[in-house]
Amino acid sequence: MKNLLWIVPLVIHFAFLGQNIFRSFVKIDKLKIEQEIKAKQKKDIENLIVKYDEMIENINDQYYREKVARNQLQMVLPGEQIYRLIETK
Repeated sequence: MKNLLWIVPLVIHFAFLGQNIFRSFVKIDKLKIEQEIKAKQKKDIENLIVKYDEMIENINDQYYREKVARNQLQMVLPGEQIYRLIETK
């Protein structure tokens, strides 16, 4: 009977402890997923930084500046004419 009196509180204690352990494992899993997401975001940002660094290095290149001016800013040199093709059905 004395053994039974000790067993009941131990079982109750481990039941509550088990819930806390389960919550801890769930929280750890969520943090691991978040860590993976953050690592991917970091890698994407690092790739973007490399791309911008290359653009900064190329800004002194005459050919690159002309390419940007023509394609992105739609600029032309004096005396040049622009021809646009219009598709008709």
